[in-house]
Amino acid sequence: MRNRRTHQPLTYDVRLPDEAQADALRLLDASRSVVNQALMLLWPLLDEFGSERAEPAWKQVGKYTGSPAYHGDRQWRCESETVGRILRAQAERKKAFELILPILSDGLLRPKTDKRPAGKNRPAIKEAITTLHKSLEEDETSFVTLQNVVEQACNHFFQHDQFPNRYEELQPLPLLKAGLLTYAGDDGSAKGQTYRLALDLDKGVALFRFRYPDEAGVWSWRKAATIIQLPDCLKERLRDGEMMAPSLREERLANGERIVVLDFSVEVKKEELPAWASVQRVLGADWGVKTLLTATAVDEHFQQVGRPFSLNTGGFDGRQARTRRQIDELKKKVSRYEQERDVLPADHSKRAWYHERLALYRREIDCCWGKYERRNRMLAHLASNVLLLLCQIHGCSLLSMESLKTLKSTGRGKGVRGRWRNYRNNSTIRGEIWRLLRYKCHLAGLRFQTAQPRGTSHTCPHCSEPANTYREPSDRLEAVKWGRWLWCDACSYNGDRDYCASVNIARLGVAYLQQMKTTSKARPCSITDPRVKPVSYTGAGSVLLLPPTGNHPARRVRGKICFSPGWLGSAFLQSSQRKAIFLRLCG
Repeated sequence: MRNRRTHQPLTYDVRLPDEAQADALRLLDASRSVVNQALMLLWPLLDEFGSERAEPAWKQVGKYTGSPAYHGDRQWRCESETVGRILRAQAERKKAFELILPILSDGLLRPKTDKRPAGKNRPAIKEAITTLHKSLEEDETSFVTLQNVVEQACNHFFQHDQFPNRYEELQPLPLLKAGLLTYAGDDGSAKGQTYRLALDLDKGVALFRFRYPDEAGVWSWRKAATIIQLPDCLKERLRDGEMMAPSLREERLANGERIVVLDFSVEVKKEELPAWASVQRVLGADWGVKTLLTATAVDEHFQQVGRPFSLNTGGFDGRQARTRRQIDELKKKVSRYEQERDVLPADHSKRAWYHERLALYRREIDCCWGKYERRNRMLAHLASNVLLLLCQIHGCSLLSMESLKTLKSTGRGKGVRGRWRNYRNNSTIRGEIWRLLRYKCHLAGLRFQTAQPRGTSHTCPHCSEPANTYREPSDRLEAVKWGRWLWCDACSYNGDRDYCASVNIARLGVAYLQQMKTTSKARPCSITDPRVKPVSYTGAGSVLLLPPTGNHPARRVRGKICFSPGWLGSAFLQSSQRKAIFLRLCG
């Protein structure tokens, strides 16, 4: 395997043709049984898998156990590689659990009231993890992992009325529910003893053969190779990259059907990161209050470059919230039907009816979850690709992103439950966007830097003085922490809160850039640091060619075009007009 600093693996899943589905499903069922038996045997030895990483996972598993159901040496290697990877991942989570164990207390929980059920005290969780994370020499990913484990511990408290004392109490045995088999333990695609894979990029196909058990349990090779049509994006990657060991994986469709896909792993070369001396512009991206994210470009002289960009997901949030409500209602029905079924005698005739209804509702829940997750993934890819495109348009070689340590609610939704659903979905999407940007920036040859969001939404980007936020421009009687409009009393500058925060994130990125240019070393700056200079907005030429908003902006609808102005010189435009008319409106 090549150096991960210069190369990166990418995975593309391709469904196996129908003629190979039945044989592949039997193979995955047999391997899943072996993997789960091995996991049960090795779970008490979890700590051993958190220390050794120099050798392949299958070798480490082989030190402690053999195959529970032997189907060949290389077949067991592939199965034990799957086992070892699962145990190594769980061992890393156990290390995170041992770090957060001292901070688990009742203060992380919100007590039950007449209007709200018991829940998690998220401000307290954030503060506790931030304090803990400051004492650790870890990267940004560690904070997300710690937060995930803390929330899992809180869920354990709600179920058992106490926090777990051991990781094994928190985490159930991670048995596979769907088949998964990696071929990394075999001898390669040409000489493998469990699979053979030949690529013909000119014809755009792959020839795949594998060992499998028949209906009687007898193992043999498929007589004819399975022809797999390769998508264009995979063919392009295979021409430029190096093919790694593939994996067979089971997926379940919304209708309950089981299918098998072959994951092609391709190791591609990363683009060389630009030298710090050649970086001249920074794109600052902020997790917004009324938008999912807002991005603004600033050059190394603290001048804004181009127009700001905002990604508004109001309608998307509504659809996701409705899907979550549907899932909650289905879960209530499942719980009620289970209680009614359990009351009946074991030989009662209506128990079969309950089993049928419960199976139907559970399939519907799986279908809703699949729809929910697919939407999130699609939006995450869209948002990350748009940010990379903005970097290309504005000539930005450094993307400065607000840290994931602050997750904001958009405030949309009816009541507390509606806002909480938006918060849950936004936190999920933002985490996915952040992970996608991390690897896409490496592939695109962009530098990626995270900025701490302390004060970025309450600091004037024009004079760097503290500023208050309000609900709207015309109502400045009472400052609101999560207000959507920023007003600076020092210089009378005012603007959209998300836009100002994105400019401040870009200012932090420029300060970081200047440190790297002068000393080749840098440390994160606070927004009050004197090295973070003010940004000039008026001379940046960022005014859109739309009607001026006036002192009291209000939403106006003209035919198919909806103007939703937020501050002078910017607007959100939604249109079904043709592209030529749309571009004329945008200037």
